Formats: sequence, structure tokens, C-alpha cells
Amino acid sequence: MQQRTSGSADSDSIAFEISDIDPKALLKPKSRPAAAPEAKRPDLRVVQTDRLPKLEIPLQADPIPELIQDEPEAAELPQIDTDEPVASEEETTEVEALDDSEHNMNVEPEYVDETPVQQDAGPGQFEFYGQIFELHVQQLVKLKGSGGTRRYEVLVRDAHADNEFGVAPDRVLQDVHDPSANSDLDRIVVEQLLQWMSEHRAIWESEPASFSVNVGMGTIADPKFASFVATTLKNHKVPAKALGFEIPEKSCVEQVRDVDQFVQACEKIGCHLVLDDFTFHHNAMRWLGSPALKFIKLDPKISAVAMKERVPQALVVAIAQASKVLGLSCVAKRVDTPAVRDWLSAVGLDYAQGFLLDQPRSLTALTAAPAKK
Repeated sequence: MQQRTSGSADSDSIAFEISDIDPKALLKPKSRPAAAPEAKRPDLRVVQTDRLPKLEIPLQADPIPELIQDEPEAAELPQIDTDEPVASEEETTEVEALDDSEHNMNVEPEYVDETPVQQDAGPGQFEFYGQIFELHVQQLVKLKGSGGTRRYEVLVRDAHADNEFGVAPDRVLQDVHDPSANSDLDRIVVEQLLQWMSEHRAIWESEPASFSVNVGMGTIADPKFASFVATTLKNHKVPAKALGFEIPEKSCVEQVRDVDQFVQACEKIGCHLVLDDFTFHHNAMRWLGSPALKFIKLDPKISAVAMKERVPQALVVAIAQASKVLGLSCVAKRVDTPAVRDWLSAVGLDYAQGFLLDQPRSLTALTAAPAKK
């Protein structure tokens, strides 16, 4: 069989026989690249252990070398003549050193008690939680006119303080953390005051005087305090009108029910009341009409700046005028300059308190020197 193929270049034709191609040659796979020769493994050499040299260990340890000790040369000590007599000072030197506790630790030092000696309460003084206190008084001074009054505020001061007037027992009340401590202190103050009034009637009966005691929030909340006051007044035969209590406006705001009961009890007993640190708060105005209320004391934070700021100035004037309408006496506290005193008098206040006007003094000193009029 022949196959003819024609080309485009010329007319010549090329003819070949298919039988000239070997069909097996077409099926024979292509030759692959020769594989890389495997690396020749090194020959392993087995070493016999019995051919190694044996380690010889000595059975006996080497002897430890002896330490070389250098013996110190003998010091030449002075020779003591036993026949020579010894002075008495030389004999007692060693004994005195043993008795000295500062140099000899074997001797127990003498114990010295450094606890301060507790002083007993004197006349007009009392003990409260380990401290000695005494009663002081400060009188109300008239702003119009001159002279003092027979109306006093009772103060509690440390009897052994370094300063002249002592300090208030507020720190003691804070340290004891006892809710009844405030009531206990006020009971002692009332007892001490009424006892003094019972023993010195000629001082306050010849010219009637009155004393007001500051009461704390714990005392106002004590339901038995009023009955205690009534009983103590009866035992000392002191009229109730001579004793009064100062209620802070803070209690009127925070203890409405307690203050209401306390005011009713004072009205029943006959003791007068003082509204202290008054700022015209609406909660405190409900007791302005009480027959027991006699005085209103301004908050010193208001009166201290009233000459410089208009709002406190207007508030002071309003309180002074309102007190006159209600028939009450208005008092300014901590008046320490003549200018403040003159201004307060001009706006209509009745009384004032302050170191400029009257210095606090002990209740026993009041016995020796009555208040100036």
C-alpha cells in the first residue's frame, strides 16, 4: 500500500512505505535518566570491650596531710606580786561592774513605772471616761447699753488642759463609740450644776439667774432624760425655770420626732429652751411658737460674714425682726470685734457672746466673783 503526500513548495511528490516503520519502536517507552548511585555505607567496626585497658582503683585512700598549726609565742605578762597589798578601789571594781545594769546584761534592770499619775477630781470637777472635766460658764452680754446679764451658758472643759479655758469633750465622745455616752455626760452636767445651785442659793436667788446646758443628739433621743431632769430638780429643790437646754438646729432637721417629744417634756417640766445655730431652716420653724422657747442663737457662720455679704446680712436682719414679733430674744455668738458688735446692735439683736465681751470662767470662780452688771 502506498500513500502519497503532496507539498505546497513544488510539484514533486514524496512517497514512502508504511512498512518501513517498525511499530514496536513506536510503543517503546522513552529512556529515563539514570538513577544516582547509592552512597556507599561506611564499614562499621565493632570494638571489643575486653580489649580496652582496665582502670585500676586503689583500695586504700591517700593519707590526709596533717594541719600545720603555728603556735603563738607566749606573751610576756607582768608578774604580780602577791605580797603587795591591793587597794580597796581595785577590789570593788569588778563587783561594781557586775551590779551596773547598763553594762552587765546578766543583771535585770530596775522597772520604772512611767504611767502618768491619775489625778483625782477636785471641787467642781468630775471624771468622765478617764478624764477630769469641770463646768465653765459664759454670760450673755447686752448689745444695747452696757453690762452683763444673769443668763449663762454652761460649758464643759478639760480641767487639766494646758490652755486657759480647756477643750470641749467632743474628742472623748468620738473615741468611746458609745451611743449613750452623750446622754451620760449631759446627766452628769445637770447633776453637777444643780448641786452647785443647791449649795450656793444666795448667789442666784438674790438676783435671779438662769443656766442653759447644751444637749446632744443622743440626749434628745433618750426617752428617760426628761424624767431624770425632773427628779434631779426636785431633789435639789431648784426651780425649773432656772434651768434650760440648748437644742442645735441640726437636731431639728434630723430628729424631728425626738425634738418634738423633748420640747413637750420641757414645756411640762417648766425648763426653758434655746434654739442654737439657727439659720431659718423650715424644719426648725415648727417650734418657734413653743412657750418653752425663750432664745434664738444665730449660727456664727452667718453673722461672721454678714457685714461683707448681702445674703447673710439680710438673713440676720430677718431673724432679728422675726424674733421680736415672736417675743423671743435673739443672740449672736462669737462676737470678737467692736465693729461686729456695733453692727449687730444696730440691726436689732438683743444679746451677744464672745471672748471680747466676756471670758468663760469656772463655775467655782462664779461663786467667788459674781457677774458684772
